[in-house]
Amino acid sequence: MTVAHAWVGLMALQRLKSLRGKFDSYYGKQVDAFLRFFDKHKDAFVQGAWFPDSVISDNLAGGHTYKLGVPKNKSEEEKAVVIKNRTPGYLSCQTLIKDKSRLSEKLYNDYSYTLPDRCEALSHSIRDMILIQRKEPKGSDIMFNDDQITLYFLMLSHYIADAHVPPHCDSRDFYTPSTIHPDMESWWDKEILKYYAFDKERKVFDYDINGAVELKKDAKKLFETSFLCEALKILNSRAWSPKDKEILGEGNVKIYDYLKAVCFVSYLVSTEFIPLSMPASQYNKLKILEDRQYFDRLKQISSHIFADAIDSIALVWILTWDKYNKLQEDIAQKKKEIASENKKKKKTTP
Repeated sequence: MTVAHAWVGLMALQRLKSLRGKFDSYYGKQVDAFLRFFDKHKDAFVQGAWFPDSVISDNLAGGHTYKLGVPKNKSEEEKAVVIKNRTPGYLSCQTLIKDKSRLSEKLYNDYSYTLPDRCEALSHSIRDMILIQRKEPKGSDIMFNDDQITLYFLMLSHYIADAHVPPHCDSRDFYTPSTIHPDMESWWDKEILKYYAFDKERKVFDYDINGAVELKKDAKKLFETSFLCEALKILNSRAWSPKDKEILGEGNVKIYDYLKAVCFVSYLVSTEFIPLSMPASQYNKLKILEDRQYFDRLKQISSHIFADAIDSIALVWILTWDKYNKLQEDIAQKKKEIASENKKKKKTTP
């Protein structure tokens, strides 16, 4: 059972708390309500965030990936497109792309890999669950409860985090016989457990007096050398607000578009890390945790990957939480328009 998914989710809560003062009064209240909701459910993060792998297992059918690649034949060439979705400027993984002309590459996408669709669907489902919960009387047999809504938020965070994992977005196979993908994720888990207090029996993190995930007392100084510490520094150096003009990035209007842009950048990061020129016979034998050059590079890109994953989860969570309110506003406006139209019809009816 991985702890990385739970850790980035818990850090996303802290991220929202730290950004609270930079939001306007409307979104500040939304964050307060969201944090109050989650304060009662933090111990569910490890199990809940891992359900997409441990129970649903749609990672075996493409739900956790969005595979992009250079067209390999005429059929793929005909279907290849230039991806025009862009991540917002505050995310930093895009700074890892040295050759900016690569943003205009034509890439083939096998649409059986559905990660952005999964995130869009979960976001809508959460909105509907909250809507039903607030409208149904207490004790109703069909009402969703807080635990169910929490689970869906945690599942959503799992898929969002996966979009930031380079091998999840690269059509090359880095899992078998290559070990690049599992080595990367297992190292991330080990780093988190190395520095953070975690009860393996109860599968929960320890929290400090402020409710934040707590570092082990004997690991605080060494933590400064970790990529996790660097990820938090990157986060602290930037800010965003849900009301920013292009909060989802250029060309993006939905959660689907945003995650598509994230996956595109993750693909480019993957090809920077393992160049396209490297034959499979070479990367199949590559041990990224033993090769000093690749291990150093892994530490560098990991800090950006984790910082961006935390910000993405925080953003999508708060926008999803707000969807209920936006839907209510749209419904109210539509009702006014219908009422106004009916009045006009009555006046013109002989």
